[in-house]
Amino acid sequence: MKYLITESSLDKIVGKLLSSKQKLMPDEEASKIIRMYLKSNPDVNIENLIFEKLDGKKFIPIEKYQRVYFVNSEDDEYAQIRYDKDDGWCGIYDELIDEISRFFSLEQTDSKEVIGRWVENTLQMRVTNTPYTMAQIELLC
Repeated sequence: MKYLITESSLDKIVGKLLSSKQKLMPDEEASKIIRMYLKSNPDVNIENLIFEKLDGKKFIPIEKYQRVYFVNSEDDEYAQIRYDKDDGWCGIYDELIDEISRFFSLEQTDSKEVIGRWVENTLQMRVTNTPYTMAQIELLC
């Protein structure tokens, strides 16, 4: 039996998946729904969906020198992500990697790649490497 899923109902289904407080297991049905949603919304990518699911965290980019720091608020001393414009390297706070890995059942290396692609899409700059994680990434004064 086939079902017709309209774009608005697809939005609702994906919204429910993302607003659920339960771990999002990538079973086949959920994967199909998310793929359909992404196909019907070419301006949305999987990295944005993953970041949207992170308990409403908002990542604010702050530029200092040749680096961009992603913090949760402008008053933060420590960043979740640091991007170096000179070499394209991306440093990531290990707790953020762990959070994405646990929640989406991903390996840590896959989580780092997801974060790297999100940084690329957000900044419209190339991430050449995500070679390291950091306990805390201090903002340069």
